[in-house]
Amino acid sequence: MKTALINDTSARLLENAGSIHTFAPGQTIYFEQDAGNTFFYIKKGRVRAYSIDENGREFTYEVIGPGRLFGTTDPFLETARSTSIDAVTEAVVVELSLASILPLLKESTDLAIDIINLLSRSVDALAKHIRRLTLMDAKKRIADFLLDISGAPDPSLGTTLHSIPYSHQDIADCCALQRVTVTRALHELEHLDLIRLSYRKVIIKDRAALERYARSV
Repeated sequence: MKTALINDTSARLLENAGSIHTFAPGQTIYFEQDAGNTFFYIKKGRVRAYSIDENGREFTYEVIGPGRLFGTTDPFLETARSTSIDAVTEAVVVELSLASILPLLKESTDLAIDIINLLSRSVDALAKHIRRLTLMDAKKRIADFLLDISGAPDPSLGTTLHSIPYSHQDIADCCALQRVTVTRALHELEHLDLIRLSYRKVIIKDRAALERYARSV
């Protein structure tokens, strides 16, 4: 899946319309259920979108890099925040209100299309999460996740078509699994010669075979 990004012209419009904030690694930008009356454009760095259940277990929806938006649906729907967002690295973000962005959408077709593309990507990503969680066992869930993340190479996130710089715990958080389950499943996938494990990294050895495995009944 191709990663949708805000183009340079649209980025300048957003930066001029919003207020710029810098967050340190690990700093929370907002919590789930906070008032959602603004959204954000990432100028620099990476952030993580996640939820925490009643038992304190975290589920990571996505790690989001430069050129992307987050929190977009909340102000449009006038709802509370649907996820929490933390900075993974130092993150420079532009905070925008509907009042500041709506006039720009009328003036710039490119900006409107960019935002629609990003919203569509978010819906697609959520649909994939739901499919993985409801229809796949642990190994297939992990295989599908690795294919999805590596399928949209992003230098800012360190992902390539064959390499994902995620630890076992990172994968566990993204796939709603226990770390021990992920470690066991990854070793089994490695035994099948589909992947190779390295320190905080998974190498896909045979992408076509891994896809066949993820889609097998």
